Amino acid sequence: MNEKPNAVATSLVVQSIGMDARKEAVFRMAFKMNRRHAYRLLEDGEKEKVDLAIADLDSPEGLAQARTFAREQPHIPLLGTSTTPEQYPEFRVLRKPIRMETLFPALAQLLQQPANAPASLPPMDTASPPPPKPEASQPSTKAADADLLVSLSRRWNPEQVEYFDPDQGILALVQRAVRDQITTQILNPEGKLLWRILPGDGLVESYGSSTEENKALTDPERLQVRVDSSQANGQPKHQQGLQEFLWSFSAAVARGRMSRRIPLHHPVKLQRWPNLTRLRPLPEALRLSAFLARSPASPLLTIRMLQVEPADLFNFLAASDGIGILQYGPAATSTIPSNQTTPATSEASTRTVEPPSPKRGLLGRLLAKIAGL
Repeated sequence: MNEKPNAVATSLVVQSIGMDARKEAVFRMAFKMNRRHAYRLLEDGEKEKVDLAIADLDSPEGLAQARTFAREQPHIPLLGTSTTPEQYPEFRVLRKPIRMETLFPALAQLLQQPANAPASLPPMDTASPPPPKPEASQPSTKAADADLLVSLSRRWNPEQVEYFDPDQGILALVQRAVRDQITTQILNPEGKLLWRILPGDGLVESYGSSTEENKALTDPERLQVRVDSSQANGQPKHQQGLQEFLWSFSAAVARGRMSRRIPLHHPVKLQRWPNLTRLRPLPEALRLSAFLARSPASPLLTIRMLQVEPADLFNFLAASDGIGILQYGPAATSTIPSNQTTPATSEASTRTVEPPSPKRGLLGRLLAKIAGL
C-alpha cells in the first residue's frame, strides 16, 4: 500500500492537455524508456498534484484548454507542442516531431525557469537548436551512460544466443502454404485437427479447445501439417485472422530463440506498428513497437537500450517477421536518415552524409553508429 505514494513522490507528475489516447501513450512510453528522468503522465481520474503540463496546441481543443490552464494555474509550467511554434508566442513551444533527445532537455529547461518568468518566450525550435552550454554535470552524465552500457553487456553475452531456422521445419511449411495459397491442416501429434489455414480467405479455423491449442504451441515442432484435400469434419469452434495466427505461431516456434534470418548486429525496423489490440499479447511488445517503428536499430542495441530480456525481443522479432512487417538487411538500412549512417565500404559511402547535430542525446549518438554494431 505504501509503494504508490513513494513512486509519486520521486516522480514529476505531468498532465496532458488536448491529447488523444494514442498521443498520451507515446509520451507515456517516452517517459518509461528514459530511465534517467523521473516523469509520470497523470492517469484519468487521478487527483495528484501536477508538476508541469504538456499541451498539443495543434489539436482542435488543445489551444483553448492550454490557455484556460495557463490562466487558472499560472504557477505550473506548461510546454506546448506544435508544427508551427511561432504562432503561439504566449507559450514555450517545442516544435514537432517530438524526439526524446529534445523533449527531456526542454522539460528540464522549463522547470528551471523562475516563477516570475515572462509569459512570452522564444519557441524551443528543435530544427536549429542553440549550441549546448558546458555544464559541470555533463561528464558525470556521460560516464553514467557508458557505465550502463558496460554493465548490460557484461550481464548478457551475444555469443550465447540460441538460433532457430525459420526456413526449416513446421514454420517453413506453414509459410510455404500461405505463400502458395494452399489450404492446409495442422494436427496435433495424435492426429487431431487443430487448425485449418485458408490463405485465400485470410482466415484460420480452430477446431481444438483453447487448452489443446496452448498445449500444441508449447512444442509446435511435434505438430503435423498436411494439405487439406477435403472439407474438415465438424464445425470450427472459432475463426481468427491469418495475421493473428501467424503472429502467435511464429513466436511459439521461436521460443526465445533468434531467427537465423535476422541479423543480430545489423539494423532492423518495423514497417508499421503491429495491431496489438488484435494480436496475442507478447511481453514488451508495446515498448519494442515504439522503439523499432521509430528508427532502425540492431537487436543487440535494442536489448542494451530498452533493457529487455533477449528472449522477449527474439519472440517479438519472429512474430513481426511472420506477419511481414519486419525489415532487415538492405531494406532496413535504406530507411536510416543520412545523418544517422556511418561511412562504409559500399555504394552508400559515396553519398553525402550530413554532420550530426551537436545536441543529440545518447540515443541519437548510438543510432548514428548503428551500422557498426
